[in-house]
Amino acid sequence: MASTRSSDGDLSRACRQGDSRAWREVVQRFTPQIYRLAFRMLGSRAEAEDACQEAFVRMHRSIDSFDATRTLAPWVSRIAYHVCLRRLERVAAQPRAGAAEDELEVLPASGRDPERQAAASEEDALVEGFLGELAAQDRALLLLRYRDGLSDSEVAEATGMSVGTVKTRIFRARARLREQLAPLTGDES
Repeated sequence: MASTRSSDGDLSRACRQGDSRAWREVVQRFTPQIYRLAFRMLGSRAEAEDACQEAFVRMHRSIDSFDATRTLAPWVSRIAYHVCLRRLERVAAQPRAGAAEDELEVLPASGRDPERQAAASEEDALVEGFLGELAAQDRALLLLRYRDGLSDSEVAEATGMSVGTVKTRIFRARARLREQLAPLTGDES
């Protein structure tokens, strides 16, 4: 394989042939995406790391079913999404009380003054808390759409939902977030 970034089709074909460098590239390329999704759905680093490993094992087992004419991101997201759903079904989901210390560690530092930075961190924690109150599937949909930048059709492909269902659920999840944030932003109607 060349040292440049391979196309999804080339990468999937090389993986099918057992190319270890291709698998390393898949892992390097998609670990951040899978980890973010798993962390948001499962709420802990350890669970997210385990889910990542399980997702890559499942990808390895099912690479032959991947259509090399498509992009890898929705397929990878679909596997990770379903791994996380199975984990949530096995363990009773505990509500998250807000941003955990682990989450706060990854917030970017900025050049703002300390008072503004503290206010921004507090706002981030509030949003995270409200996101934590959404159903795990709705959090995952928002993450796939807005954090990972997948289109509605790619989110639908990743989750196995219809595009209409994805649009509706994202719309409703955003409305719930707006409703929860309204008292804080003064946008109460």
